[in-house]
Amino acid sequence: MPSLFGYADPAEQAAMVLDRVRLDAYARAIAATVRPGDVVVDLGTGTGVLAMLAARAGAAVVYAIERTGAIALARTLIAANGLADVVVPIRADALEVEALPRPPRVIVAELLGHFAPAEDAHRLYRRARTWGTADAVSIPGSYRLVCAAARPRGLAADLAALADVSGLDLGALGERLRHRVTLARLTADDLVGPEVAGPTVALAGPAPTTFTATAPVTVDGPVTAIAVSFVATLAPGIELTSAVGATATHWVQTVFPLEPPLPARSGDALTIELVPRVLFERDTWTWTVRNGADVRTMDAVDALVGERDDLLAQLGVRRGGPLPAPPHLRAWAAALGAEPPATVDVDALAARLAAALPAQFGAPAEARAEILALLRALDRAG
Repeated sequence: MPSLFGYADPAEQAAMVLDRVRLDAYARAIAATVRPGDVVVDLGTGTGVLAMLAARAGAAVVYAIERTGAIALARTLIAANGLADVVVPIRADALEVEALPRPPRVIVAELLGHFAPAEDAHRLYRRARTWGTADAVSIPGSYRLVCAAARPRGLAADLAALADVSGLDLGALGERLRHRVTLARLTADDLVGPEVAGPTVALAGPAPTTFTATAPVTVDGPVTAIAVSFVATLAPGIELTSAVGATATHWVQTVFPLEPPLPARSGDALTIELVPRVLFERDTWTWTVRNGADVRTMDAVDALVGERDDLLAQLGVRRGGPLPAPPHLRAWAAALGAEPPATVDVDALAARLAAALPAQFGAPAEARAEILALLRALDRAG
């Protein structure tokens, strides 16, 4: 169950450390990658366990960066394991770190979300590479999305149950659920075709703006969802996967529903296009699935409660054009003797931000999301 305390919660950290599939894969990748005398950086160190494994593998120094209060636990564990002379805990937001005392040759992090790049992984790895040596390597170096046609039984049961809740018809709530991207632990019985890994995506590169995939169908009948997992390459020959058919980890599948269900027969192959509007927030996805001429185009915003235009504005989902300037931005402009703006051209500001800080904001979508986040934060200031 998610915690209000996030990654500072010891239970959250314990869940990840006790995921032996995850930890064993990282331990093997670190042992295979780190050379005696290497400088290593661990992004989002949490308990410091990956940093300590790098130290045990022979690193001369490991910079363990963590932006949350979990850094205090990391310091305690590092000292308890006698590694304080090698592992250097640093409390900081990695995106705000300009440089490290020594350039790392190995960049290690566990930033994989249920949907692989969901934890701003591309941006963080790209930032870390600006500190590193010319031959710096990353753990993991890349990932592939794994897609499968699905007919999740749990979703079908929930939708059926909403037709009669204590004698009340809550079917309209079910209609919202039919458009909601969700996280679920599926089984092989929920799939109606094999899991297929898509193209390799390098974590040091820009975050993709669109993901495409193919999902074969081997069971006749309607496809009600697309299940998405990942396979990450931690080091040559060492992979970590959240696929339904693999040993279970703490990761689950990201489920993109189809409404109405897409008719299919064994032998069909679905083509899939996933588009995140604002980075990888699952409430703002759109997705299109095709089976020949039969097409389903879905929009997760349709699942949310409220007027669509208002929700889009709250989420920062605007395709272009100026936004009304937040009241506090106008107030600050007036206090500083500037002409208070009536509107803010987000796209123009994003272009300037990306040009000024290319290492931090390599993609226009990232810079735009940052501008929107700043405007929302300013509007909430009081």
